[in-house]
Order: sequence, then C-alpha cells, then structure tokens
Amino acid sequence: MIDIVDQIDFSLSTWIRTNLHNPRLNRILSKINRGEVFLLILLPFLYLKNDLPIVWYWVLLFTGLVTYTNDRFVLFLKKLIARKRPLITVAGKVDSNPDMKHSFPSAHAANSMTAVLILVLLFKFSPALILISFLAGVGRLLSLHHFVSDVIGGWMIGTIFGFFGLFLGSALLRFCCS
Repeated sequence: MIDIVDQIDFSLSTWIRTNLHNPRLNRILSKINRGEVFLLILLPFLYLKNDLPIVWYWVLLFTGLVTYTNDRFVLFLKKLIARKRPLITVAGKVDSNPDMKHSFPSAHAANSMTAVLILVLLFKFSPALILISFLAGVGRLLSLHHFVSDVIGGWMIGTIFGFFGLFLGSALLRFCCS
C-alpha cells in the first residue's frame, strides 16, 4: 500500500513540476501561505464579529493554543518520519537545510485545518473559511514542498485536533459562560 501511495505522490509531484511549478509562483506562495498572513486576514473579522460567546482575544488565544499543540505534534511526526520533500526527490534541489527532509505531514495543512475547524464549528464563522485550509494545502503542493499524501495527512491530523478543540472549547464555554 505504501508503495502505491509513493508512486502516486511521485507521479503527481512530477506532473506539478513539469506543468505548474515556476520560481515566480513559488515566491508568491511562500509569501502568502504563512500563518502570519492568515492571522492578518482573521483579526479584523474576529474583532468585528459581534456574536462570539466570549471576547475576541479569548477566541484567538484558545484557537492559537490548540493549533500550537497540533503544530508541536506535527513537528514530532516530521522528525520521526523524516521524509524528503519533493523539491529534493523530484526536482533534485540540493539544500543543506535540515527542514528539507521533513515532508510528512504538512504542518501548513494541519495547522490551517485545526484553526479553521475551531473557528467554524465552535465560534460559528462562515464555512467558507475552510477554503483557506484548502488553499494552504494546494499552495504547498504547487511549491513542491509536499507530496499529496503529506497534505492529506496534515488535513487529517488537523481535523482530529480541530474536533479536539471543538469538544474542549464546548466544555470550557459551558463551564465559564452558562
């Protein structure tokens, strides 16, 4: 089964490299596909949302803490698995950066899914926000930082942590706001 996934990953990454990957797109994606950009987009919506069950900065703190916990777990998995990125295995890039051998799972996909699910399911933000997580994953594929299975794995882990945040947050809201 793993061999089949590896073959699919390699084939799709090779196709992306041949048909879609270019340095300019890579520079653009590396600038916009960051947590800081997501935060800058989110802050005005968070501040202006008037139907939050608690003050906006507590929403930000709770979502950030659960997402940070997810990020540490993903980092542990990356170090444990140490799968080389497509930039090395497909594009042949030589890079001494140790992060270049940590591809699985995608932290961008996992973290964005965790944050978005908490905001949508617990704090009733628009489900359209899930598009941000989708774009984060696709951006990592187009820049050849991840294989498809890395992104899907990241989304799956992010979903687990997102639901953990939903249940923990629901319990905390019942405790403090009832």
